Amino acid sequence: MNYHFFVGNDNGNSEHDMIVDGRLIQQPNVNCTVDVLPWSEEQSPESFIKNLQEQLVVTIDSPSTRPGMYYVGKFALESGEILDNLQIGIDLKSEMDLPVVNTLAQIAAVAVQKAYEEEKKIPDQIDVEIDMATALPVTQHTDENAAKFEKRFMSGTHHVTVHLGIHRVAVKLVFSFTKVVPEATPVIFTLQKDAEGSWREGEIFKQFTETYEIDKKFNGSYFKDKRILHVDIGDGSTEYPITEGNKFLRQFVHGSHHGIGYAIEDALDDFNKQIHLPDSPRQFFSDVIKNGKHKYHARAIRTLKRPLESQARQIIQNVKRQLTKARNEIDVICVYGGGSILLNTILYPLLKELCDEREMKLLYIPAEFAVQLNAMGLDSFVRGKIYEALKSKAAQPVTAG
Repeated sequence: MNYHFFVGNDNGNSEHDMIVDGRLIQQPNVNCTVDVLPWSEEQSPESFIKNLQEQLVVTIDSPSTRPGMYYVGKFALESGEILDNLQIGIDLKSEMDLPVVNTLAQIAAVAVQKAYEEEKKIPDQIDVEIDMATALPVTQHTDENAAKFEKRFMSGTHHVTVHLGIHRVAVKLVFSFTKVVPEATPVIFTLQKDAEGSWREGEIFKQFTETYEIDKKFNGSYFKDKRILHVDIGDGSTEYPITEGNKFLRQFVHGSHHGIGYAIEDALDDFNKQIHLPDSPRQFFSDVIKNGKHKYHARAIRTLKRPLESQARQIIQNVKRQLTKARNEIDVICVYGGGSILLNTILYPLLKELCDEREMKLLYIPAEFAVQLNAMGLDSFVRGKIYEALKSKAAQPVTAG
């Protein structure tokens, strides 16, 4: 059984958002190595298929990462095992095993689900060829780091065994091409076009069009020639790239070590003390914040208030720095990323005042789109003409000068 997948892969410090073969996967970006399967008795392998991402166990044999058996994502987070995660502000993603392991595991899981949906039976083996776009933080994205990260996917064949109970499915992954771009820059594609390639419109622009009393026929074509200062607020970093139309302006590369992860780390000891769980990890706190029905949700939000205000102040200072560098020649400040949701009530009024003062507009992406915007942009990019041209160029033999 053979497949060819297009993958848009946003490997965040906290959450892993991927669009694999058109399917959006969102999982905590953690894993743990284990020695044995968590299951010993026979269970129907079919019963694992529907929610495979929530109970993902794989064994990986790859030239790019240490071999072994892994619990991945939510299953790892809830296992009680010692977790591997990305240390915010410390780890270089291009050098870490975690982004590679979790990417391979999630792609293999989608391949198993797709094969089962099509054939109505569990396959023994699947071969997958992959075209992928992924990203590094602006502060980590250099030609050297990008090439190193691309090579980790493209050098050789990756063998992933997906465990459905004690049943095994062998998935062979080969990346025909991978392009690593600076985080946030793919978002220009998401703002302009939808998944069908038409100009984007709808709820994502509702607040923007109402605030500025723009025509109801507004769509993504508005952004095709605009100069945009992006504020992509993640867990461990905030990126402030500037784009003009589809161009990334490299002279304005800037990122800072601010984000929700820092606020959570500041609040974590206090929160853990209050709930009598001294060792619960950052990702658990993060899950409680996202779940409005969790019994500790209100307490978690209260604990976070002051650390969030501190992060907002730092982000505003960095936005001002970029505006000064660009001589205020910005049409729109666009704010998104997982961190933008929690910071909305603090950050929106501060940024709106700044935009009014400096004669520019503020597009604060609604919560339902804010997290997946990078993955959507990477998915659009990997299916577009620029990616195709880069892939063709990379395939051409190098001639002596």
